[in-house]
Amino acid sequence: MINPTKADKIISGMLESPNESKSIEFKPSVSWPSNIGGIQQNNKIQEIIKSILAMSNTRDGGKIILGVEKDDKEKKHLLKGMSEDDLKTYDQDLIFEHVRNFGEPEPKFQVLNIEYNDKNFIVFAFQSFIFAPIICRNKRSLNQLEDAVIYIRTDKPETKRITELSEMREIIDLAIEKELDLFSVRMQRFFKTMSSVKVLKSTKTDENKFQEELKDIK
Repeated sequence: MINPTKADKIISGMLESPNESKSIEFKPSVSWPSNIGGIQQNNKIQEIIKSILAMSNTRDGGKIILGVEKDDKEKKHLLKGMSEDDLKTYDQDLIFEHVRNFGEPEPKFQVLNIEYNDKNFIVFAFQSFIFAPIICRNKRSLNQLEDAVIYIRTDKPETKRITELSEMREIIDLAIEKELDLFSVRMQRFFKTMSSVKVLKSTKTDENKFQEELKDIK
C-alpha cells in the first residue's frame, strides 16, 4: 500500500468542491488488479488507463481522483473515500509496470494516497507529454481501449479518441509548441556555454609564424 500524505491546498480545493473538468476526473473506489490478466477482465481499470492516456495529452496534465462517487439523481459528487480493501491493492511500481504497456511513449505520472477529512483517496497526478502525444497501445485486446489511437480530454468533460480534424490540429499544435520550447531551452544552454569559453589569443604574429615555417623548410 502507498504511504498516505495529507492533502495539499490544490487537492483539498478539488475535493471541497468536486467538479469535473478537462483536467480533473473523479471515479469511485476500485481495487487494482495484481496482473495484466486482471486488467483484461476489469472494464473499470481499463477506463482509468484510458483516462491516464488522455490526461497525459492535455496541455498542463491533470488528475484522476478515486474514492468519489457520482450521484446522477442529485447531480453531485459524493466523497466516499477508498475502501480499506481497495486501498491495499495500490502499489505505485506495480501500476507503472501495468500502464507503461498501453502508452507510446510511456505516460509520466504519480500515484498518491491522499488523506482528506478522515478519508483516503487515490490520486493519479499527470504531467503533459514532453516530446510527442501519447498513443494507445492495445496488443492485449482490452475491451475499452483501441490500438494506435490518441485519447484526449474535452471541455464537456469526457475522455474520447481523436475523431475530429480540429482535435488533431490542437494536439499537433501543442506538440510543435513543446518542441519549440525545448529547442529554445537548448539554444539558451548552448549560448551560455559558448559565452563561458575563453578565446585564446595567439602570442605570435602571422609574420613570426611564417618566418619559423621558412626555417623548418631550410
